[in-house]
Formats: sequence, C-alpha cells, structure tokens
Amino acid sequence: MDVNRQETDSGADFTVNTIRIKKNEIIDQIINNILVSKIELGITVFPYNQFFKSYLIEIKPKYLVIDSLMPFYGNKILPKTEYLKINAESGNHGTDKHFLSKYKDEIISGEENNFLIYKPDEIVIVEKRSILRVSTNKFNAAYIYSSYGNNDFFYPVYDLSWNSISFNAVKTMEKGLILKNVTVKFLDKAVNMDLKIIHSTYNSNDGGFRIGCSIDKISDKDRDMIINFILGIERQNINYNLEE
Repeated sequence: MDVNRQETDSGADFTVNTIRIKKNEIIDQIINNILVSKIELGITVFPYNQFFKSYLIEIKPKYLVIDSLMPFYGNKILPKTEYLKINAESGNHGTDKHFLSKYKDEIISGEENNFLIYKPDEIVIVEKRSILRVSTNKFNAAYIYSSYGNNDFFYPVYDLSWNSISFNAVKTMEKGLILKNVTVKFLDKAVNMDLKIIHSTYNSNDGGFRIGCSIDKISDKDRDMIINFILGIERQNINYNLEE
C-alpha cells in the first residue's frame, strides 16, 4: 500500500494525502459502501475525455454493474472506449475515491441499458483535509497511548482518518513535533505508529486542546487495521442514515 503526501499548506494546516488501496478485502468493503450509500459516480470516458454521471447498481465477483450514463448518448460512446475513470466523492468527509476500469459488456433489459465494467485492482483515496471527521463513539471507542515531554498520556481518540488522528489533551503540544512509538487501541486490536503534530487548538468548551496529527510512519499491516476500523464506522453511519 502506497501513501504519498502530495501537497501541504502549512499556513492553513491543510494537507492533501493519497493512499493507494490494493488489498482485495479492503477494495470490496469500499465498493460495498459506495453501493449501499448510493453515492453519485463521476465517470470520465477515455480517450474521448467526456464526463458523465452514473450510479453503482450491482457488485459481481469480477465485475461491477453501473447505471446508464447520463446523458443517454453515453451508451453509444462507452463500448468504444479503452478506459473509464470512476470517481466517488464523499463531500462530508473531504475525501475522493477513484479508480480506473474498462468496459466489459452492455446489459440490456427492456428499455434499460446498463454497463458491466471490470472490478478495480486498485482504488486511490485522496484525503483533502488534515483531519477527517470520522468520529469514534462508545461502540467504536479508540484510545491513544504515548508520551509527551517527560510524561506519559492516555486519551480517547476524537476522530481519525486514513492518514490522521485527533484527540483531546489537557495541555497544548508543539506543532511539528513527532510523537514516536504511539499505540492506538480499538476493539480488540492495538496498532503502532509515529504521529506528526499538525495543530494544537484550544477548545473553549472544556478548556483543553484538540491535538490534530498526521500519521508519519506506520506498517502496511497496521494501516490495514486502521482502514478496516474506519470502514466499519462508515458502514454503521450508512445503516443509521438508511434507517432514519
């Protein structure tokens, strides 16, 4: 799994990070979340470089079924193309998920014209903010254990993302400092990482500080566990919204 920081605006505490997901299990979870949440897809058709909108309507073992492209004349263009760039943006979370695919077949059922495309081997996650608001709760509690200065600390995680974690602290922490050998515990798992402090913001509600950190160093195995934890929270949020 490749993780690359592509752009940083330190003045605004704004970071753009990319993660390349290549593990089949995680790809399947991401695609299933896109299907269940009915996220609108942006589809760029190459080599024609034309843009359409669509939806994912079914997941097969090796293929995906997408709805007819809009406008309708996309039906005539799609079989001629080599590549499709599929984009699923989650505006609330400041992330963008996209992957490349190829046209496989057209599915005609009555007046409906849908398309079969290849399931991706890789999904690219673009995180547009330094702190992604996927909040933990009593059912998905996570805790962070490390040391700052000469003192150990143990705080509940406030929110986390593919590339970042924030937590509340009683004292401010120095921006830019690397927290080494941090342990994050959640469910029945514990993962280790190094964190870089991006900001330390005073919270007037409780008189403490919100510490926002980017993940500076982590193993692929531990990152996979973090991603699975986040996807579990996303699934719970999707199911909750569908029940309302």
